[in-house]
Amino acid sequence: MSEAYYQMYLDELKEIKPCTDMEREQLLKGAAAGDEEARARLVEGHLIFALAVAKDYRDQGVAMSDLMQEASLGLTMAALEYKEGDFLEMAREKMIDCLQKAIKEQKAEQEVGEAMAARVNVLQEISAKMAEELGREATVEELADRMRMTSEEIREIMKLAVDALSITGDYGELMDEAGVKGQDPSK
Repeated sequence: MSEAYYQMYLDELKEIKPCTDMEREQLLKGAAAGDEEARARLVEGHLIFALAVAKDYRDQGVAMSDLMQEASLGLTMAALEYKEGDFLEMAREKMIDCLQKAIKEQKAEQEVGEAMAARVNVLQEISAKMAEELGREATVEELADRMRMTSEEIREIMKLAVDALSITGDYGELMDEAGVKGQDPSK
């Protein structure tokens, strides 16, 4: 889906006239004076430049459409903050900062997701083992004791697993596998 948006964006970008050096100089004077129209045209006229910067950050876990959005944000910030100096260098620095932050945030989100998946897997394994040992399903409190966690932490892991599965359909099977059939993770 994001690739389709990105392609639409590229098609629209072909219709936008890039800024010439002379036009840029005029727009920078207006932008420095607070002219919103000059700032808007400055951003619009440098979107191809933003695309070129964004392309340097491909294949790092963030969709190209999101990278382009981040580069555009950096470009917009540069146009808003410009007072004097080398606009293109300022814009490049702002774009790179936005792009690097987006990549860092995406990696952090993935790590959190992986850590939660690991916790869910451990909970499932321990639940199955305890069900075998006890001859019945373990209670949340028993699971918490075995995993050296609070009951609330166990419920939170169960709730996250249920929430993730409710996106794709029935989650009863997961609860059965976890050995916690009939227990409401929200309580």
